Amino acid sequence: MSRVIALDYGERRLGVAVGDTDIGVASGLPTIVHTGRKDLRRQLEAVVEEQTPELIVVGYPLLMDGSRGERCEAVDAFARYLTGWFGLQLVLRDERLTSVEAERIRKEAGRSERDAREEGLVDRAAAILLLQNWFDSSDRSGIDPGTPPADREDDAR
Repeated sequence: MSRVIALDYGERRLGVAVGDTDIGVASGLPTIVHTGRKDLRRQLEAVVEEQTPELIVVGYPLLMDGSRGERCEAVDAFARYLTGWFGLQLVLRDERLTSVEAERIRKEAGRSERDAREEGLVDRAAAILLLQNWFDSSDRSGIDPGTPPADREDDAR
């Protein structure tokens, strides 16, 4: 059994889901709300320590036409940090429409946008959808992000 964590990256919020490859079912963990890279690392270390994953799946925000937009650069840097922090295998996975689907689920559940944001429901749902799509896929390969930007000390916050 291999534990897998999925992350839906945002500048201030990180949706988190977990599951294992034997069962193939994704479950949500509390959304991480962070104040910067150091705080994010501290919170992620707690998740990694508790969940002991062998793999991290990170949502990759391709544009609808399949090209890379500005947000991909931030995820490339985040992926580099994750690899350095934890030394775990990492897969970047196309996340197109997971946030749209998560928002649809929120609306169907009758939750207000404000309440859902405060509780991190949409971020968590996006991470669950990302991981479940990865589990359900016959192709579990990821996206080659190229060479991520170098780690910058002035971004440590």
